[in-house]
Amino acid sequence: MTLTDARSIKKSGGEVNWLPTMGWFFDQVGDAVREHGGTVNKYLNDSVVATFPMDKAAEAINSAILIQERISEAHRDNTYRCNCAIGIATGRVVEFTNGIYTDYIGGSVDTSERLSDGANAGAIFVDESTRNASNMMTVFSHYGNAVSREGGQYLAKVEELPTGWDAERIRYHEILWAAQPYGVRSSTVTEISVQNNTSVPSAERRRPTQPPWQRGILSSWNDDRDYGFVRGSDGGSYYLHRDSTCAGMPSIRTGDTVFFVAEPSHQEGRSPRATCAVSSGAELTVRVDRVCSAFGFSRVSDGQGAVRDLFLDLGPGAQDRYHIGQHVQIRLSHNAKGPVGMILADEIEALSA
Repeated sequence: MTLTDARSIKKSGGEVNWLPTMGWFFDQVGDAVREHGGTVNKYLNDSVVATFPMDKAAEAINSAILIQERISEAHRDNTYRCNCAIGIATGRVVEFTNGIYTDYIGGSVDTSERLSDGANAGAIFVDESTRNASNMMTVFSHYGNAVSREGGQYLAKVEELPTGWDAERIRYHEILWAAQPYGVRSSTVTEISVQNNTSVPSAERRRPTQPPWQRGILSSWNDDRDYGFVRGSDGGSYYLHRDSTCAGMPSIRTGDTVFFVAEPSHQEGRSPRATCAVSSGAELTVRVDRVCSAFGFSRVSDGQGAVRDLFLDLGPGAQDRYHIGQHVQIRLSHNAKGPVGMILADEIEALSA
């Protein structure tokens, strides 16, 4: 398990700012691993190594899902802001001890590290040996349960990662624990493209293609049951639950202009769903995840695990005034492509996580 934004967290200020976040993350990992029958073996600055018995491969997956769900909940509640990637591999390892500590080495340890390094924030990658050793019918996530996902439906199609600058590849599945897959890190995509001598546009190397924002009006809302419907600009009606609004969003009201990502209904005859919803004019605090010359992006998520990049209007000289991991207060406006986060004040305060 790798804390993917450890460096940016540490740049947010002194130890008093980032130590609570790091401690909270390690606590969540330890609790989830022990709850599912595993053992935490060591902490490596921004990573954690844990082991499970060979017959508990599915429990290792459930442990990873629990960790990602707790991080997602913290984002939604705006209590802690961090992200991690998890790789799981199954195979025999060599155990050694110095009389005090026990450690493990072997090919499967290296494979899990490579999967974790190649995975994007929020992703869980498992090798084929883990898939074969797991009873997938026991794998569970809260989002998967809500949409009646079970067994093999938690597995994305098999893909490959390079293990280095040679011909060997790691075959893996992503675990579909949330509303959408998280994929590989952009640097890994570039590495694969270069090795295959495939020409990939620079924009595609920077980030994966994301579904477009859609615009609509909140036509009805039930405060008691926390759901309503959005009338989209395409004329369609979209079901919106409070858990599908972005983390930190204040209350929404009938008549609000809403931007959202559309997702098909998981049940026949039901309305399609609105996810990652934000309302125009809302004020919220977000984390800067990418900075360009005059703009940037925040990776926002909702309570169901759906994620989307939100465009931030940072103004000229943004790279000198903002840094990754910084928290800023914005008011949501919009342009032709979707919502835009407008900075509320010239002086931006870096908030502790």
